Amino acid sequence: MKGLLLNQYYSVQKSIWVYALLAFVIPVVILIFFEGSMLDRLAAFVAIGFMVSPALEVLKHEGKSGWSKYMATLPISRAKVVQSHYLFFVLLLLVGVGLAGAAYFIATQLFNQVPTDYFFVGILSIIGIVLTSGVITYPLTYILGAEKSDMILVLGMGGSIGVYLLTYTIFSMVFNEEGTYFGSDADLFFGLLFIGITLIVFVLSYIVSLILYKRKEF
Repeated sequence: MKGLLLNQYYSVQKSIWVYALLAFVIPVVILIFFEGSMLDRLAAFVAIGFMVSPALEVLKHEGKSGWSKYMATLPISRAKVVQSHYLFFVLLLLVGVGLAGAAYFIATQLFNQVPTDYFFVGILSIIGIVLTSGVITYPLTYILGAEKSDMILVLGMGGSIGVYLLTYTIFSMVFNEEGTYFGSDADLFFGLLFIGITLIVFVLSYIVSLILYKRKEF
């Protein structure tokens, strides 16, 4: 497992450090020099969205290099391969959350800025979105093959944003009909609800990917 994770890291090492720098600097600049709920959301989106990108980029590298096919010939269980992909994705997601937290700390403690609660709403939303992209991307990769990673990544990102917007629209319609008794906390409640659902689906996606990859013939 350690070897698989290191291989993924080294295959996108440069991208990880570039995205990490951007995922830290851009949110800090936004939180310090700009105000507004949408910009606070954007700061959270950039921190986490940028940081997770290399995890999906790994699939592209494996497809173009032929590594995905070569791995199938190695004395490594296919379960370990799937686990390494999902674990690498989660690790970079956690790094993104950490960078978002660091940006918030610098803005509040060193520059006395007070971002709105929408920064935290943004964190919950983007976590849900990137988890949804993983839910779509990994099973499709094991079905269609890593060679089609470009198309799969587009479907994953587009599909995840679409699912988020559709879910938010349904949520808004339901609460508009029943009365928005959560008031200003409605978005926060939706973020928590969305991330809870996507976490469950993400685990189910892992199980599906495991079954698909075990049955896949190269």
